[in-house]
Amino acid sequence: MSQDNKEKNQVTLKIDGKEVTVDRGTPIIEAAKKLGIEIPYYCYHPCLSVPGNCRMCQVEVAGAPKLMISCHTVVQDGMEVKTHLTSDKVKEAQASVLEFLLINHPLDCTVCDQAGHCKLQDYHFEYNAKGSRFIEEKEHKPKAVELGPTVMLDAERCIACTRCIRFCDEVPKTGELGLVNRSDKYTIAVKEGHELNNPFSGTVVDLCPVGALTHKKWRFNTRIWYANSADTICPGCSTGCNVKVYVRDNKVVQVKARLNLEVNKEWLCDEGRYGLEEFLPEERIYGAKRGEEEISLDSALKELKALLKDKTALFLSSDLLYEDFYLIKKLIDKTANNDLKVVLGYKKRELTEVEKILISPDRAPNFKGALRAGVVKEEELSNYERFVKDLSAFKCVVVLGDKAIEKDDMERFLAQIKDKETFFLGSDALNPLAKECRTVVGVTTVLERSGIYINNKGRAQYLEKANDAEEGILNTREILQNLLEAWGEKLSFNSDRELTL
Repeated sequence: MSQDNKEKNQVTLKIDGKEVTVDRGTPIIEAAKKLGIEIPYYCYHPCLSVPGNCRMCQVEVAGAPKLMISCHTVVQDGMEVKTHLTSDKVKEAQASVLEFLLINHPLDCTVCDQAGHCKLQDYHFEYNAKGSRFIEEKEHKPKAVELGPTVMLDAERCIACTRCIRFCDEVPKTGELGLVNRSDKYTIAVKEGHELNNPFSGTVVDLCPVGALTHKKWRFNTRIWYANSADTICPGCSTGCNVKVYVRDNKVVQVKARLNLEVNKEWLCDEGRYGLEEFLPEERIYGAKRGEEEISLDSALKELKALLKDKTALFLSSDLLYEDFYLIKKLIDKTANNDLKVVLGYKKRELTEVEKILISPDRAPNFKGALRAGVVKEEELSNYERFVKDLSAFKCVVVLGDKAIEKDDMERFLAQIKDKETFFLGSDALNPLAKECRTVVGVTTVLERSGIYINNKGRAQYLEKANDAEEGILNTREILQNLLEAWGEKLSFNSDRELTL
């Protein structure tokens, strides 16, 4: 677009006396964000239709006969807007809206899962920090209602923002939810003969700004402020959905989608959300073992070095980080072994039309990272399905990562490696490879390291470490670094940032 056309498609307005230029068609609420002004809201979401029913985002527009809702009011050239920061009218309106929403809301913050990350709590303290004037009996509604296999409803907490309904109608288009009854008798309900069980059902909990919808799996498990949180990337497939993971006592206690308009908006599939706990196994592999005998790491690495020089199939998990693949590539080059075959865990599956909205057909979150690092070539991605069925050409098998072998291929794979020299670097003590491989070394999972994933569109994204590894669990990167040193290449780095930057 030329500069002239770009200027024609933009408008300039003032918000709280500050000038801002945005594209035509932008709602005031988004224009305010460009100035760092947060206008409070409940029902609005940038990726859903705009119902304008919570009235929390009202602003004063010069020349308008009444306050306008900023989620639905589009910017105009020369418009002058006042938010709660500069308008007493807006402040009073927002305080009134909050008081109205809280009339029938139960005072159960002490037992509500949403406490600590609840917009009703936050906005009450910020915009209407005063006691209730309501002395009548509150309206009572159904509690602990199962909407489906993953989500529970507490109808008394619902503020009728309809985000959950609009999500089901507009994204998976499964339309299971609706709002029934009128006035203060309203409640969210599942349509007759249905249940909330689409592949993204847990997303409605993320979208709920209060504690009306909760995860059945994680109800009453912890207070959010007792958990460590990290901004990371879902390792379920190569879409690269942005997530926030909460961990307490080495367990995943909550997973929320993070807003990224270029990748997953603010959606997340149930498979990725509820499957993240697999990346912090309950039973771990500690240290190094050969059979039942504990051995030193040096002894294990000497054995691994010898195997990499033999006729060996090296199976790599696709959930390894780009930094890991970078070191593995260096290691492969150092071996100079033409009989070493690298096999990346990459296999496609069939998806439904609804699943295709967000889910990738692979379970290989960082296969693009492996390609970028040069560990494998694109035409070699099919090698997994070839060699997982037939290992007759190899004398030795090395497996790096718990997800290197798909679950439905495991039985056939184990049958083939019985008479071979085998070496497994993994984290899950219940993984069949931990029992069947001759030598086993316990390493960190992707939630215990930080680094880069590259999604199927080629977007590089950073993963924060979500959990500190327990003592006796070795960092995958340190093992690769030690192996390289054994081949005469010393790399000095203290973090993934030093390695990649």
